[in-house]
Amino acid sequence: MRLRFWFVLLSATLLISLLIAAVSALTGPGSAEGGGRMGGEDGLLEVSSSPNPTQVRRGETVTWNVTINNPTSKPVEGLFIKVVFDPEVEVLAASIPPLSAALFKLEEVGARSFATLSLVVRVPRSERSFAMSRSIKGEGFVSLSEEYSTIEEPYEIRCLVSAWAEGMGRPVRNSSALAVLGEEGAMVRVREMGSGNYSSSEEVRVNERNRSIEIARNVSADYRPFDLDLWVEGSRNGSSLWSEMIELRNDLARDTSSFGERNATHLHRWYHAILQQNGTVVSFGEGWRPAYIHDPV
Repeated sequence: MRLRFWFVLLSATLLISLLIAAVSALTGPGSAEGGGRMGGEDGLLEVSSSPNPTQVRRGETVTWNVTINNPTSKPVEGLFIKVVFDPEVEVLAASIPPLSAALFKLEEVGARSFATLSLVVRVPRSERSFAMSRSIKGEGFVSLSEEYSTIEEPYEIRCLVSAWAEGMGRPVRNSSALAVLGEEGAMVRVREMGSGNYSSSEEVRVNERNRSIEIARNVSADYRPFDLDLWVEGSRNGSSLWSEMIELRNDLARDTSSFGERNATHLHRWYHAILQQNGTVVSFGEGWRPAYIHDPV
């Protein structure tokens, strides 16, 4: 009978412990989209955040507002707020001087009142304008893939907020999101594959300001089989006829085009393409012409 009594007592203690853990999990602080809470003596400390506006373009500014609400009957002193953006943004101004890059402190949030932290941030804008030239020459098996693009895909910037004060347990967390709109642009994609003698030259100019692309290119390729050195297994004869595909996508002018050859024994051609706001201009011909770009797009 005594052994049974201890068994019942241990089982009851275990049950009480599990109930306490479950209640703590349900009422303890956690993360929430748009708001969070942190326990006080006779109420809950609340935190929320929101961007204004809720969607922007690259390079524009947005004001992120963080609100701390104290519905309790006592003031909260020494409240720390950590604000992290993912991905990073440029912080231009803050309504409260920061302690560090992402950490702020409120000396007091009065009873049954609220306090705000406002951050003015700039959405990153990539500066990918560049001009480049290159040349390739050799023999064997060639598999070439190139892509140049000024098209910007939409994405989100998240603001992660944590708030805590001494004697109030774990931080309360909150997150909110800003929609960054996509932007139209242009894209050039080159694919070449084959075996034999190969040479090519190319000049490219990408202009991020007006999202245009200009490319001038030469290719000369003659098919022949080749011996592929497999190191362990020795060499093996291989061959592949030449294939070339050029894809042009100009969202600025709402047009697309593509051209190329498949299963060719020879490739000897040049082409020049300009993709910009007022349209796409393409010229090409047989033979070899020096690849050069006369004027900026």
